[in-house]
Amino acid sequence: MKIITTVSKKYLLLKSILLARSILLVLIISSVLIAQNKNAPGKVQVYGVAFLRSMYNDVNYNDAKAALKVYIDELQKKLLNGYKMKPVMYDNVEDLLKNYSKENLADITLTPLDFLKYKSRLSLYPVLVASGYNSPFENYLILIRKDSDIKNIKDLADKKFGMIQTGENSVPLMWLNVELNNKHSYKKNFFKRVILGKSESKLILSLFFNQIDACLVSKTSFETMIELNPQIKNQTRILCTSPGYLTEVSSFTKKFNESKFSTDLFNTLLKLDDYSAGKQLFALSKTAKIIPYKEEYMYNIKKLIHDYSKIKN
Repeated sequence: MKIITTVSKKYLLLKSILLARSILLVLIISSVLIAQNKNAPGKVQVYGVAFLRSMYNDVNYNDAKAALKVYIDELQKKLLNGYKMKPVMYDNVEDLLKNYSKENLADITLTPLDFLKYKSRLSLYPVLVASGYNSPFENYLILIRKDSDIKNIKDLADKKFGMIQTGENSVPLMWLNVELNNKHSYKKNFFKRVILGKSESKLILSLFFNQIDACLVSKTSFETMIELNPQIKNQTRILCTSPGYLTEVSSFTKKFNESKFSTDLFNTLLKLDDYSAGKQLFALSKTAKIIPYKEEYMYNIKKLIHDYSKIKN
């Protein structure tokens, strides 16, 4: 059986709005620690907060920085003095693995797939995840037009199908392969053509204007597009919905996790939704709050890895 892959291995799973959550979480952590360094006596230890450039293709950095400045001004009044933190950017996970030992890292945010793969190597302790209003999970949808002759997933054969360009082992692409395998024994060229989009919003518009037959997007992006253009809801429908998956895991490194400062930072981040500046950042990223990591949040990811490995092998 041939597993569907995309051309690029350079980019990880990218989703503009939910990945904006991750970079804002990184910026928040950095700002908290910088704020706590104000008026600190003597020499302070500098820690780095690591994030991957490949995870944040669609983030508007100017908007994030503007909201961050307001946030820092408010947080400086509330936080204890302590360590100083600086952001550290890596191009992708390969760059991180090659160079992480050169920095004194405190926090690393990864996709859940990369977290499971590298948590032992990097000595990571998962602490936080970004959450929507109802849950910390993201669902992925296969959308079609309401006037389409597609009735089930088997009918996607020989259709023009749109998806975000991702690496081979991205959550939505793995789910698509598992779903197709469960419903239909497809051949090498199952789709007539695969359209690799740069953003989910453009994929949804391509479906709306009948340029493609179906597309794979996140539920968050679809709901956002409906808010912007209610006609999209009238012209499209959901063919399949994935289970809920985490989009990223924020972890402390072993050294920082054992420091006395980690508890202060952890507790402060959990209260961000109480601060007006924190709410401003959350509004930008469609995040309702930051919540503690729980091992059960990884259940669907682990099941997906298991199911995907069976059809791949």
